[in-house]
Amino acid sequence: MLYEALKPIVGIALRWYYRSVLVANGDRIPRDGPVFLAANHPNALTDAMVVGWTSPRRVRFTAKATLFGHPLAARILHAIGVIPLRRAADERARDASGRSEPHDLAASMPDATRNASSFAAVADALAEDACIVLFPEGKTHDEPAMAPMRTGLARMALMARDERGVRGIRIVPVGLLFERKAEPRTRILLQIGEPIDLDGIGSGPSTVATLTELIDQRLRAVTLNFESHADAERIQLLSQTLVALVEPTTDVGEGAPPLARTLATVRRIERAQTTLRARGGHDVTARIDAFERRLRAFREQLARERINVHDLAIDLSTRLGARFVVREVAMAAALLPVVLWGRATHLLPLRLARYIALRNVRSLDEPPMRTFVVGLVLVLATYVVGTVAVWRAVGPWWALLFLVSLVPSASLDVRYSDRMRRARARARAYRRFRATPALLASLKADAEFLQSEAGALEQLASG
Repeated sequence: MLYEALKPIVGIALRWYYRSVLVANGDRIPRDGPVFLAANHPNALTDAMVVGWTSPRRVRFTAKATLFGHPLAARILHAIGVIPLRRAADERARDASGRSEPHDLAASMPDATRNASSFAAVADALAEDACIVLFPEGKTHDEPAMAPMRTGLARMALMARDERGVRGIRIVPVGLLFERKAEPRTRILLQIGEPIDLDGIGSGPSTVATLTELIDQRLRAVTLNFESHADAERIQLLSQTLVALVEPTTDVGEGAPPLARTLATVRRIERAQTTLRARGGHDVTARIDAFERRLRAFREQLARERINVHDLAIDLSTRLGARFVVREVAMAAALLPVVLWGRATHLLPLRLARYIALRNVRSLDEPPMRTFVVGLVLVLATYVVGTVAVWRAVGPWWALLFLVSLVPSASLDVRYSDRMRRARARARAYRRFRATPALLASLKADAEFLQSEAGALEQLASG
């Protein structure tokens, strides 16, 4: 019951914070039978929210047992189907905090049987055809690549199969790609990888290691992994720019090419650059470096001029410009009353939640996680106070109308605000290019060179 009540709330929170949450190859998630959804873990609580909300079936989660320390939290977590796991790191931390005297090494080692009850609970759930979400890295982090796989998922799956006789278990890799995970109104893509059929995996002393390695390979195939943050920033900048040049988005409502297209381009650029740099040679390396400097200078000029790369493709004719103005003004006239109502009723709680979320931030996963938690409390409190006030002032029917108007109006405000920002940027670029045709010509010349050189380097890498 609690799970069903929370899922739409999670969906609203995600849609308000992020611009879109899309799933690629969602048909790979089995609609029945025992399943593990094995996801990478870049964004703390948000990861569980995204996977749970987008899953076509009800899911259960695993979480560290320390979260069950408070009786109320434990009741809520159990009610939504969370299975506690006693992690070795948590056991060591608890032992260290609980001892005041030195202790020997054997006493400090984590108990090998600490998760027996948790593994049994997982096996019981799988026997009932449950779908269980698990993050096999074992931790959330801001690193540019996945952390090494823990063996817990493999051990759970094999224990359920070999000791409990559960058949048909499948492990489905789920790659989470955040455009910019800490920033509001950015995008999320879930890539579902090729499932692993556990019945096709053999048995033996090395099976846990073999299965863990296979999970790692399948999960890396649907995630982005870089050697450093600098590499991640550089390659993603290249891909975003090139995709925008090849497939400019002229529709104000869209704003950017599909994230899946950008991801595919990231992988192509990474493969091409790895191949070319591996071959060595001063000329090739110098050519790649010159291309990247030219592209970075191009992006810096766009930033100075406050021009989106997509706007290089806009039509500067007077007729289309007039049609753009008429369309946007008509849309504003039709939607503005509802948009303003949504903003008036939500501005204070959402701004306050964001302010609290950005205080003393230590990692990139904290702003969205804090915004969701604090925002939920503040928004619900606002709804209760507002509804009670309207009820007392004008009666229950007006209070009901007030209550049912809140979520749709706020959702429209969020979506239309995105469009307004893009429309203003498009209008600014239109005026700038009309006033300075030489600027548009110069930027288009740079864009054509970058497209041509990128194609030439990719061809060189494949040759």
